[in-house]
Amino acid sequence: MSDPVTLNTDRLTLRPFDLSMHLTERYVAWLRDPDVVRYSEQRHRTHSIESCRAFVAGFEDGPSRLWAIERTTDGLHIGNIHADIDPANGLADVAILIGAREVWGQGYGLEAWNAVLDWLLGPGEIRKVVAGCMRSNTAMMRIMARSQMIPDGIRSAHYLRDGIPEDIVFNARFSDT
Repeated sequence: MSDPVTLNTDRLTLRPFDLSMHLTERYVAWLRDPDVVRYSEQRHRTHSIESCRAFVAGFEDGPSRLWAIERTTDGLHIGNIHADIDPANGLADVAILIGAREVWGQGYGLEAWNAVLDWLLGPGEIRKVVAGCMRSNTAMMRIMARSQMIPDGIRSAHYLRDGIPEDIVFNARFSDT
């Protein structure tokens, strides 16, 4: 991974994912929880400490970034956010997982999302940030809208969720330059 970057918001610290701090059974349990991953392709995989370690290793030697999202007041690891970065095209594809159910609905996802988009489109020197989600993922649809992303395409009936075809809705935000 490129030089580590820590991002701070009013209520959160987004720090580069640290295996010794963040790779825990609690984290793996998020990925095993059907409610947490109901809109994620992670729902099709079996997760373990080893599989998560392999995922994190994928960020070690490239430009992409993986941050652990921590609540500043108590350091609680509540989720992760990552940016798959394509430097040649100035693109980043961002995804987020708020795994700690006890903090759902408190705006932490949007706060972390905006911090990452602002960094990518500023000091991160990215020209376009993209993200996509299933149309029925209303929480993520709200995050994309509230973060000033604009429609960037739809893949009709792209995934199956509970046996029902789901559109994937893509959004984008561009740098001001």
